[in-house]
Amino acid sequence: MAGLRMLGIFLFAVIVGTLLVSLGNTHVDLQALIRAGAEIPTPVRIEAIKRDLIGFAPTLFVLILLGYAIAFPVAGFTARLLGPGWRRFGFTLAGGLAIAVMMMGIKIFYSALMDSTITPVAASRDLQGLLTLCLGGAVGGYIFAALQPANTPE
Repeated sequence: MAGLRMLGIFLFAVIVGTLLVSLGNTHVDLQALIRAGAEIPTPVRIEAIKRDLIGFAPTLFVLILLGYAIAFPVAGFTARLLGPGWRRFGFTLAGGLAIAVMMMGIKIFYSALMDSTITPVAASRDLQGLLTLCLGGAVGGYIFAALQPANTPE
């Protein structure tokens, strides 16, 4: 029963992280267009969000699932070493770092294996956009830590 609860909390954190990273990606991209002079009315913004949730979020879900599956056990181990006071901070950091590593990995993949100079996730091109995406991942990590009972092993 505890294992199912943990799996549910993990999947909820992945879903929240996916939604927030996808929304952050859409927002950063639309803001870049606005800075370039485009006018983006609310209905267009809403349509862009829907399209990203349908087209980008499913792949993002799988990538975040894998990223969290690697990052969270490391965060749990580290929290056990440093003490319970580090637990929420550690999982929050792990969630954000999982997104940063994923975005860098995608860029390296396109560069090395496909000999391409494009950045497939446009929002991650600059530091502000990358940090926006990482914030979504960090919230997912925080939720994972916050929803677990304090004495639950990670």
